[in-house]
Amino acid sequence: GGGPGGRWPTGGLVVGGGAVAVIGGGESAVATDARPVPPKPRRTLPGRPPEPRWIYAHPSSESAPLTAALWQDRLLVVTSESQASAVDLRTGERVWQRADAADGQAALPAGDLCLVAGPTEFLWLAPKDGAVVHRLRYADGFTDLPGLQVGRLAGHSGTVVWFTGSHTVTVKAPKPKKGKKQEPDKKVVQAHLFAYDIVRRAELWRTPVPTGRAPGTPLYRVVAESPADILVRQEPSTLTPADVKAAKGKGSLRCFDRETGKLRWTKQYGTAGPNAGITGDEGGVLYASVGADLQSFEADTAKPLWRVTGTEGSYFGTPLVAGPFVHTSERSQQIGAVERETGRFVWRRSTEVPAAGGAPALTVSTTGETLFAADAAQVTAFSAADGERLWKFQDIGVPGPKGETVSAPYRALASGTHVIVQRARSFYAFPVA
Repeated sequence: GGGPGGRWPTGGLVVGGGAVAVIGGGESAVATDARPVPPKPRRTLPGRPPEPRWIYAHPSSESAPLTAALWQDRLLVVTSESQASAVDLRTGERVWQRADAADGQAALPAGDLCLVAGPTEFLWLAPKDGAVVHRLRYADGFTDLPGLQVGRLAGHSGTVVWFTGSHTVTVKAPKPKKGKKQEPDKKVVQAHLFAYDIVRRAELWRTPVPTGRAPGTPLYRVVAESPADILVRQEPSTLTPADVKAAKGKGSLRCFDRETGKLRWTKQYGTAGPNAGITGDEGGVLYASVGADLQSFEADTAKPLWRVTGTEGSYFGTPLVAGPFVHTSERSQQIGAVERETGRFVWRRSTEVPAAGGAPALTVSTTGETLFAADAAQVTAFSAADGERLWKFQDIGVPGPKGETVSAPYRALASGTHVIVQRARSFYAFPVA
């Protein structure tokens, strides 16, 4: 299963809605109309971003945001060490806070509810007010795995989430031979990959996987999926020293049967390293950073298909598949569009940011027309079809003369006819094509 003829969807959450209320310093501006009239667009200088529909400033009196996610077409859910809070995507107003969901790592649609995955439990929240409708403590939901420690979500598709977990078991020492000393019992860590339906609130399957670096939970990320399989890669920070030594500098992917969880195969792709940017498309093809180049492979055979050359002294970040293109980013700040079928660059140009950090993170608008490159310095918007540079945006940071220096990178989240740009505590809703 999962060959080049298969289907490998790479979907994400699609949300929408405009808004006009402006939020500053955690104070809400009250929207006076259930259907506010958008402000008239102002004429802007070439290269300047459009006027944001709203701005939300996460209060400085609260913990800084850890994650931000879009829930359906209604909410921006921001989690921190102290709570989860929801911002109305139409107005930019904060509508609820929930301390139970502190340290949450995801906000996913579970039917009409919002699932937040926390360190010790799943919470199903009512989107209207954040009330807890259901709660599943991992210690209660997996009673045959006492002390289960759950890692962050590996991925999700539809109503199913995949995640890893580990727990410690006691292995009895064998009886000693006559005259020999009794060996002590051993404590052994066992790890599993789980599939869980967040609407039915039911475990679909679990399958044993190799343990990770102490304390033992390997962290996986779903790279590609098909109706038959999922492909995952283990986060390098959770590889054991023995795993790292055996890999000899190469990364590998594991393929699991989507229905049963059975391991189908483990493969390496050329000399792609364990940290290489990699993603898959709906046709069973993988795109991976290999040395200074970007290379495509058949997922199930690891056969190389094409290769494009990177810029000197640089490397490719995680590619983004959208329509006929694989969008690329490089540490040298080159952004591009490659034809998926041929590996031919359609366009390639710079964000003009000094190449000091990693490759920019890529996001495409829900229409597929606009590509955003977010890095430590700014967000740059390009026309996805031809690479025309549309605008750049930089957040001012903390305005006060005694304000802290913000070092957080920019993020871009596609939201219907908008893109939500985040930098640390500040969120901006820009209209886009």
